Amino acid sequence: MFNCKIYQTNQDEEIILLNKNFKTLKEIGTELGLTYAQVADFSCKRKKKNYKDFKYFPKVEIIRIYQEKDYSK
Repeated sequence: MFNCKIYQTNQDEEIILLNKNFKTLKEIGTELGLTYAQVADFSCKRKKKNYKDFKYFPKVEIIRIYQEKDYSK
């Protein structure tokens, strides 16, 4: 499970464009119109991508959500 949050900060204000949970990185790619490779880059926070240097590029965070296992069953 992954949470994808896309937002833009402007001085003290944060504008959230998307904040949604997805089962797979592929689902995130479909939602955003990106390839799996592009989504994987965001997921592992690769820093060498030039497109992140634009002034008005929104911030994209993809965080893996670890689910707790139920051992009582």
